[in-house]
Amino acid sequence: MADLELITARGWQVLRLTTDQIAVDIVPGLGGTIVSLRRRSDDLELLWRSPWGLRPPGSPAVPGTSDALMMDTFVGGWQTLFPNGGDSATTSGVEWGQDGEARIAPFEWERTGDTLTMTTRLVRSPFEITKIVSVEAARVRVEESIRNVGGETLETMWGQQVIFGPPLLSPDTVVDAAAALVHPDPITASGAGYHDITPWPRTPGPYSMINLRTLPAADAYELRQAYLTEFRRPWASVSNARLDLAVDLEWNSQTWPYLWYALEAGRQEGFPWFSRGYFFSLTPSTSWPAHGLHDARSVSSTTLWVAPDLEVTSQLTLTLRPAGGTRG
Repeated sequence: MADLELITARGWQVLRLTTDQIAVDIVPGLGGTIVSLRRRSDDLELLWRSPWGLRPPGSPAVPGTSDALMMDTFVGGWQTLFPNGGDSATTSGVEWGQDGEARIAPFEWERTGDTLTMTTRLVRSPFEITKIVSVEAARVRVEESIRNVGGETLETMWGQQVIFGPPLLSPDTVVDAAAALVHPDPITASGAGYHDITPWPRTPGPYSMINLRTLPAADAYELRQAYLTEFRRPWASVSNARLDLAVDLEWNSQTWPYLWYALEAGRQEGFPWFSRGYFFSLTPSTSWPAHGLHDARSVSSTTLWVAPDLEVTSQLTLTLRPAGGTRG
């Protein structure tokens, strides 16, 4: 059973769950986001955090677009994307911002036995969300349920995004997945379209085909976005032999049949990374591409329709192991 410690970070209540192998920090007041996941043997941090990290609650914001304002609260880590994914979308008479409201919604929490249960009710859409987090040995499991408490069937996107950073992220990093096919994103793959499908791990890059299994250095001036499909089983890993560390992700593929693959390696000039962004994310999702509700409908017809009173549940498990060890 994981130990629970309540701490305060920049005005936020943080729940720290620890075992003899890992330490997990969760911020219920900011989307129930997991902001830190550390290997206890050497205090190595796996997750990436934005340069500004946790800003104090109620911090003033400079007026701007919804996408710019989203960055004011973007901490990184492991977060829920719902009811929208990627670019802002307007639907049902209101804007659902970039990556949706769930990532910033305040959750109430309680501990029951070996699990931490967090609940919230969104404002811009009629959904209740429950997140059940369990930590055991070197494993973190997040089971999540969405329930439509409104009287209308609503079209949504839903997933969980895990963002990795250095030192796990480096040219020594290897990404693997049990996917068969890759759809490129035209924004990062010059001259390619969504349906220019290639076998994993190859995909079109800006100038030639690239291997998605290997990652470049922080100053590579490279941006990647692709969508993995047709999984033999819902599994992906990020490993670094130099650190003797591998991270396995496993999820419910019935609800989340797609995996977003994204890398920023010094490519984004100006706001928000100013050529210093270096992070890599994997996002099991109901839908693709990562450009908002309307694109997911028109490009792939993969949006999730949720009827009144319907509850849908999914889960994502992350496990640490030695780089040469056996997959869990």
